[in-house]
Amino acid sequence: MQSEQSIKSAETVIDNVDINTAESDAYALLAVMEESTKSLTYQGTLVYTQGSRMETLKIFHTLKDGVQSERLVHLSGTPREIIRRGDKVICVHPKNGVVELKNTVPAGPFARDYQARLGSVNEPYTVKLSGYTRVAGREVTVLAVQPKDAYRYGFKLALDKQTGLLLQSLMVDANNKVLERFEYTEIKIGGDITTEQLAPHVDHSRDRLSLIDMKAMQSHSVSAANDRVKLEPQAVQEQNWRVSWLPVGFTLSTAYFEQKPAGEAKRSRQNSKMYSDGLSAFSVFITPDVDMSKALSVQSGATLAYSLVKRDAEGLYSITVVGEIPPEAAKGIASSVSRIAAR
Repeated sequence: MQSEQSIKSAETVIDNVDINTAESDAYALLAVMEESTKSLTYQGTLVYTQGSRMETLKIFHTLKDGVQSERLVHLSGTPREIIRRGDKVICVHPKNGVVELKNTVPAGPFARDYQARLGSVNEPYTVKLSGYTRVAGREVTVLAVQPKDAYRYGFKLALDKQTGLLLQSLMVDANNKVLERFEYTEIKIGGDITTEQLAPHVDHSRDRLSLIDMKAMQSHSVSAANDRVKLEPQAVQEQNWRVSWLPVGFTLSTAYFEQKPAGEAKRSRQNSKMYSDGLSAFSVFITPDVDMSKALSVQSGATLAYSLVKRDAEGLYSITVVGEIPPEAAKGIASSVSRIAAR
């Protein structure tokens, strides 16, 4: 009943959208997309491609008593699954066991918080209605998410005309080249999802899981690797590294430093910081006493890794920027990193 009401609500909004009217209609569709992703019951098969890498996945999603349940199954490569129960998300892997994903992960296969980040004109993107096409045999409305600067990539979002559900997401560069693609090849919206369909089926090294509940998820979850310590915001400010330039809209999400065995020099620890604008993300890794002959840049699809070495009065240190950003942004960020002199 809840899914039927959501479908009718989505149909009303979409039917009232005119491709030639104000940009606000595009933002209205984003709100419908977010609600549909959370509240509808659906299952389907989708493909993910980035560079030369391609994966096929199966998804099961439903909402019951206000709680989202979702299972995302990797059908190619190493068997692994991502399971959601409300705000709790775990990854089930045959070798690594069950790992709790500590950071909030948006629901659905397209893990980008579009509506939350694109609902304001102050954000570094504009959203416009772009046209109509078909995905997985269904009519869709296409939205173009365009960056306002050269330091991030754009997106094309294909929303199901009946429900507003996101059926395709393309990340594109300034030349409209597709760098990353999520796309359903078949999808069923509505109907029932069974408990068995939402339960993990991957065998892993410590347990054989069939059905899982919140208690099991809690007892099997593990935290971040023991050699990395997450820093609270105030602790980040006390670190001896500064990133003095960021593209507009990117803010610090998390920061870690690497613990070394007792007796090792403190200055040999690696520091890492992750930044996001809600749609794209990158990490900065800083390692003292590491030398490279020259700057390095490697790109696969949307993901770029750019490294360089700097020298100051205290010695050498390497900076590596990894993320879904253009080379110009990565170079500017890496070049802005500096060591803060001890007081």
